[in-house]
Amino acid sequence: MLRIVLVIGVFAVAQLASSAARAYEGPWCALRNLGDLSEDCQYRTFEECRATIVAGIRGFCNPNPRWQGDLVAPRPYRRAY
Repeated sequence: MLRIVLVIGVFAVAQLASSAARAYEGPWCALRNLGDLSEDCQYRTFEECRATIVAGIRGFCNPNPRWQGDLVAPRPYRRAY
Protein backbone atom coordinates (compact mmCIF):
# COMPACT_ATOMS: atom_id res chain seq x y z
CA MET A 1 0.00 0.00 0.00
CA LEU A 2 2.84 2.36 0.87
CA ARG A 3 4.46 1.58 -2.48
CA ILE A 4 1.29 2.55 -4.36
CA VAL A 5 1.01 5.85 -2.49
CA LEU A 6 4.68 6.57 -3.16
CA VAL A 7 4.33 5.82 -6.89
CA ILE A 8 1.26 8.05 -7.15
CA GLY A 9 3.08 10.83 -5.32
CA VAL A 10 6.12 10.64 -7.59
CA PHE A 11 3.89 10.60 -10.66
CA ALA A 12 1.93 13.65 -9.43
CA VAL A 13 5.10 15.63 -8.75
CA ALA A 14 6.50 14.73 -12.18
CA GLN A 15 3.28 15.84 -13.87
CA LEU A 16 3.18 19.15 -12.02
CA ALA A 17 6.83 19.87 -12.75
CA SER A 18 6.56 19.09 -16.45
CA SER A 19 3.27 20.92 -17.09
CA ALA A 20 4.50 24.10 -15.40
CA ALA A 21 7.53 24.24 -17.66
CA ARG A 22 5.75 25.20 -20.88
CA ALA A 23 2.39 25.77 -22.45
CA TYR A 24 1.65 23.31 -25.21
CA GLU A 25 -0.94 23.25 -27.93
CA GLY A 26 -1.23 20.01 -29.84
CA PRO A 27 -2.88 18.85 -33.05
CA TRP A 28 -6.05 17.58 -31.29
CA CYS A 29 -8.67 19.49 -29.28
CA ALA A 30 -11.17 18.11 -26.79
CA LEU A 31 -14.37 20.12 -27.03
CA ARG A 32 -16.06 19.69 -23.66
CA ASN A 33 -19.67 20.37 -22.90
CA LEU A 34 -19.92 21.22 -19.20
CA GLY A 35 -22.85 23.61 -19.43
CA ASP A 36 -20.92 25.70 -21.92
CA LEU A 37 -18.59 24.57 -24.69
CA SER A 38 -14.88 24.80 -23.84
CA GLU A 39 -11.85 23.82 -25.87
CA ASP A 40 -8.74 22.02 -24.60
CA CYS A 41 -6.09 21.67 -27.32
CA GLN A 42 -3.21 19.95 -25.53
CA TYR A 43 -3.40 16.46 -27.03
CA ARG A 44 -0.73 15.02 -29.31
CA THR A 45 -2.83 12.10 -30.57
CA PHE A 46 -6.47 11.35 -31.16
CA GLU A 47 -6.23 8.50 -28.64
CA GLU A 48 -5.12 10.88 -25.85
CA CYS A 49 -8.02 13.18 -26.62
CA ARG A 50 -10.50 10.33 -26.81
CA ALA A 51 -9.35 8.94 -23.45
CA THR A 52 -10.14 12.29 -21.83
CA ILE A 53 -13.61 12.39 -23.37
CA VAL A 54 -14.40 8.77 -22.49
CA ALA A 55 -13.14 9.27 -18.91
CA GLY A 56 -16.25 11.23 -18.02
CA ILE A 57 -16.05 14.59 -19.73
CA ARG A 58 -18.86 14.87 -22.23
CA GLY A 59 -17.75 16.15 -25.60
CA PHE A 60 -15.84 15.20 -28.71
CA CYS A 61 -12.41 15.48 -30.35
CA ASN A 62 -11.58 17.63 -33.37
CA PRO A 63 -8.37 18.51 -35.18
CA ASN A 64 -6.90 21.77 -33.91
CA PRO A 65 -7.53 24.48 -36.54
CA ARG A 66 -4.59 26.54 -35.21
CA TRP A 67 -2.06 23.68 -35.35
CA GLN A 68 0.92 24.53 -37.56
CA GLY A 69 2.89 21.34 -36.94
CA ASP A 70 6.12 20.77 -35.09
CA LEU A 71 8.88 23.18 -35.94
CA VAL A 72 11.71 21.16 -37.39
CA ALA A 73 15.00 22.69 -38.43
CA PRO A 74 15.84 22.04 -42.08
CA ARG A 75 18.47 19.41 -42.70
CA PRO A 76 21.82 20.85 -43.68
CA TYR A 77 22.79 20.44 -47.29
CA ARG A 78 25.25 17.60 -47.82
CA ARG A 79 27.14 17.42 -50.98
CA ALA A 80 27.40 13.96 -52.53
CA TYR A 81 30.90 12.98 -53.62
